[in-house]
Amino acid sequence: MADAVSSPRITTKGWSLNDLVESSPNFHRIDRLHYSAPSLKETMSQHEASGTPLIIHGWNRHPHWPKSLFNIEWLRRNGDQDPSVRNVHDWSDFQIPLSDLIEKMRTTSPYATFQEKERLYGKDGDCPAEWTKWLTESGVIPDEVLFHGSNDFLKFLPESAKVQTLMCYMGIGDTFTPFHKDLCASSGQNLMCYSENGGSSYWFMTKASDAPKVVSHFHQLGHEVDLESHVVTLEELRAAPFDVYVAEQWLGELVLVPPRSCHQVVNSGGITIKTSWSRMSLDGLRIAIYHELPIYHRVCREEIYRVKSNIYHAMEHYTRAVEQTLSETELAALVSKLKPLLLLFDDVLALEYTSQHASLAHISNASDSEPIPLESIRCDFCGADIFQSFFECGKCLPSSSPNSEESRIVLLGDGLVLCPSCYVEGRTCHCGEMQPVQCRVMDDLLQSRDRAVKAICRSESHAGQELGYLLGHPK
Repeated sequence: MADAVSSPRITTKGWSLNDLVESSPNFHRIDRLHYSAPSLKETMSQHEASGTPLIIHGWNRHPHWPKSLFNIEWLRRNGDQDPSVRNVHDWSDFQIPLSDLIEKMRTTSPYATFQEKERLYGKDGDCPAEWTKWLTESGVIPDEVLFHGSNDFLKFLPESAKVQTLMCYMGIGDTFTPFHKDLCASSGQNLMCYSENGGSSYWFMTKASDAPKVVSHFHQLGHEVDLESHVVTLEELRAAPFDVYVAEQWLGELVLVPPRSCHQVVNSGGITIKTSWSRMSLDGLRIAIYHELPIYHRVCREEIYRVKSNIYHAMEHYTRAVEQTLSETELAALVSKLKPLLLLFDDVLALEYTSQHASLAHISNASDSEPIPLESIRCDFCGADIFQSFFECGKCLPSSSPNSEESRIVLLGDGLVLCPSCYVEGRTCHCGEMQPVQCRVMDDLLQSRDRAVKAICRSESHAGQELGYLLGHPK
């Protein structure tokens, strides 16, 4: 794997935030705001709208900051005892006892050298249940930026399709996360919970709207940002034709990462422990559908966040909410979310629809006693999430299939699966006998869509004419 990764020896030795910002005219400080500022919610909203990063500081001095919980000795006793780590020098991933990891980090120089063979970074670790409970129940971190909070549409996915975005990271100086964007235009949040011996983290971030420019620039340098395989250097960032936002994150600071912001994090000094999570905003769903998923298809990157399914289930949720509310003020607020979801879902349907849908097999009505879960199917070539339509061969089985070559007994959705985009681009199975399959009864989806239109009419009487009905006026 190491050969596939561009990983220069990067070191924070001699770095300071002032010197970095002053070293290039395209470097700018990330805005900072104390958690108690009266304008906090307004500022968060402004930065989310503008696609620029923001740091909220001072949480470690909040009266309800759990100092005894956010502690490395507590984690040693109660955390994941065999965390996954990465050697940033050869990109190898493996597990190590937590106590051994802590001791290795405490005895490793904070600065990388050309001679050393190992520098470990604990990444993508499980967040302790007690930490999760504090984040969600203490009322300290604003609900607007919490996972499954008021501005996270991922909470509308069914339990069988929910994704775990809350993770922990433990690093020392000169460990790093390569230049990347958060998955599927999600919004990132990163809170430094613990540090020792002056541990901090340097962040280099771009504005959300600069994503196409950033990707194009690194294409010219021979790198694919969406593969997360390049460690960007200061020299490359200084020469870049876009602005770079720079910050040094300390204990108790929450970094807010906008959708599509390309960013790299480099740890400095002693041990730091951070918890990080993603959330999907309504605008993030829009950006994902029109901008990110086509890129994932091109580079064959797994989708993970099930964007089309997320749009569908969110639309269903807000349809029910609009139907049930009696408050005019609440009705307007709910419709302001439902209508954009409906328009996104219309574009999803346009991609998934076929006039022959009634004659096609579909998983939701399969005779199998245990049909494949609808939310678990993905394209075996590009990794795209399958929401409704796909092509399948039950003879040419994927290597991951539990069915033997001899039995050839394959449940719908468990054969070799290709998404429509891959199929129309000419990809097929070995025997060339792929058949079209649908996940759900198409008329059920059309009825859900028309029901949403009718719900919107409660607030906008002209919506029926504007949006139209696909199955006739619902009763």
